[in-house]
Amino acid sequence: MTPDDLIARARADLFAAQKEIAAQIESDKTRRRGGLVRRLHEVRKMLDQSYAYASQAGQDLVVDRLFRGKRGGTFVDVGGYDGVTGSNTLFLEQRRGWTGVLVEPVPVQLEKARTVRRCPCLGLAVAATDGEADFLEVAEGYMQMSGLAGSYDPELLSQIRADPRHKENTIRVETRTLSRILTDAGIENPDFVSLDIEGGEVRTLAAFPFERHRVGVWAIENNSGGPEIGQIMRAKGYDLIEFCGPDEIWQISGLSP
Repeated sequence: MTPDDLIARARADLFAAQKEIAAQIESDKTRRRGGLVRRLHEVRKMLDQSYAYASQAGQDLVVDRLFRGKRGGTFVDVGGYDGVTGSNTLFLEQRRGWTGVLVEPVPVQLEKARTVRRCPCLGLAVAATDGEADFLEVAEGYMQMSGLAGSYDPELLSQIRADPRHKENTIRVETRTLSRILTDAGIENPDFVSLDIEGGEVRTLAAFPFERHRVGVWAIENNSGGPEIGQIMRAKGYDLIEFCGPDEIWQISGLSP
């Protein structure tokens, strides 16, 4: 079998996988579809070199579709890491001309983000109150899973620490509420907020003044799969639209792009 034959066969296998995964997504409306959506996103990346969505599990694709390719929107990316790897907002900034802010407390990742992103990148951690707090920086291993020590999900942290590559540092960081970040940035009512803070999501949402800020769409990480996020979001007028990996995509009722 020639190299061209092998490539053709691999592409045929990917097309078959794409069709099978899409069929599974169509029939599965449970949280399990999050893994399927992520796999479909990965297969599309392999099949199409022009596929520009940069997120880890298709979050930016879902948001782009919800806003029908809207140009000039606004975002707040909380837990934005290096601004590129698995980014939920890079595509929106580069391909749709959106503006916003990225929030990342780990200094080495923050500096990387500042070299590649046009938006302001803030060296802060989002929490329920302004102040200071201890922050667990995962320096080796699952490096995208750093988080505030006081709100880190214990079960998830045990899994992270079980990785043989794992190394961590505890650093002191400035914390700000999400509401203050929106106000200070002049983005009172962002189109999209991506919230990825390793277990601190519930506390942050519980303290968030939804009546003061109209957020169109949220991508909220929910590693535990617990019901608390859903209870908060439904009570505030949001509909669950999709699962992308561990993230839940919530859209405000009556959203008009």
